[in-house]
Amino acid sequence: MIGAFLPTNLLKWLSSYVWNRLGPRHDFPTYSGSNRGIYRLEGDGGVVRLGLVGDWGTGTEEAARVAGHVASFAPHYTIHLGDVYYVGDEAEIRENCLNQKQTAYTPTEWPHGSRGSFAMNGNHEMYARGFGYFDVFLPTLGLVGGPRQHASYFCLENEYWRVIALDTGYNAVKIPFLELLPFPPFQADCALPRELLQWLENDVKPASDNRAIVFLSHHQYYSSFEQGYARAAQQLRSLIDRPVLWFWGHEHRHAMYGKYAEHGGIEASGRCIGHGGMPIELQEPTEGLPLLFFDGRAYPNEEGLTIGYNGHANVSLVGNTMHVDYVDVTGTVVFSEQWLSQNGVLTQLEGVARV
Repeated sequence: MIGAFLPTNLLKWLSSYVWNRLGPRHDFPTYSGSNRGIYRLEGDGGVVRLGLVGDWGTGTEEAARVAGHVASFAPHYTIHLGDVYYVGDEAEIRENCLNQKQTAYTPTEWPHGSRGSFAMNGNHEMYARGFGYFDVFLPTLGLVGGPRQHASYFCLENEYWRVIALDTGYNAVKIPFLELLPFPPFQADCALPRELLQWLENDVKPASDNRAIVFLSHHQYYSSFEQGYARAAQQLRSLIDRPVLWFWGHEHRHAMYGKYAEHGGIEASGRCIGHGGMPIELQEPTEGLPLLFFDGRAYPNEEGLTIGYNGHANVSLVGNTMHVDYVDVTGTVVFSEQWLSQNGVLTQLEGVARV
């Protein structure tokens, strides 16, 4: 039942949080040896397909349907942008991602790509202090027959593109219980860990590279609906010298923005795809940001809830062009866009709303 994840189900949210939150965080894993967290993007017939999904790990019927649509795209790679619910502990990872029954509910499996699958860290995984994510989920991920995913950040690359996953989840927790209060002194800024920044500077070296950059993170850089988390974008300022395309989740909605920079951060065209499995919050946007599209349709459901459509993004890389279809829970393409990579410069060739 998707209604089980609404904020009104306060007892379940709080009981899961209280049971798991107290105690030290999992250590922050890094890459070592020959595996530097940089993986080669390879496809078939000149095409590389990636399935991107955010906030999917609920185990609901809608999440299972989204997973089915991802699988039907026959992706070479799948990437989850973070958040397994309620708190991403071991039992929830096993039931909502690994198809291992833990409760009376039907388990769900994260769809794997033919070449590899990856998952990112979110604030909900960190409510269980990261142990379910780092110790149970990560060992199942990485390249098929090749290097595994050993950390919560990575880079997938070919001649024209670099898809770089950032961990904004690890520092999304602060002081237990107080961190849930909606006041800046208590809220975490979701800063990128020092080890990740060192990896970007020493191994990825984006400033000296001429490929287009696509960032992935769990938290939004900016938003027309909620508060943004600009700290990561500010940290990247010394490493990135050009605009990027940036996919994020965290907000349970589908929204797309034009090129924008905020609070001294890098310039980015934002794509919120946190509509993978959680109930989608229908809300009118505020003004001030270049909001290009948001899906405000009400999703008909047997529970009579006022919620929006779940969905995901299908990415196709063909040489120096990128085509993205945003697909809803019914399998309908609601928005399509195409990008061009030329000497590291990203140019949007088209963007078409289809609903």
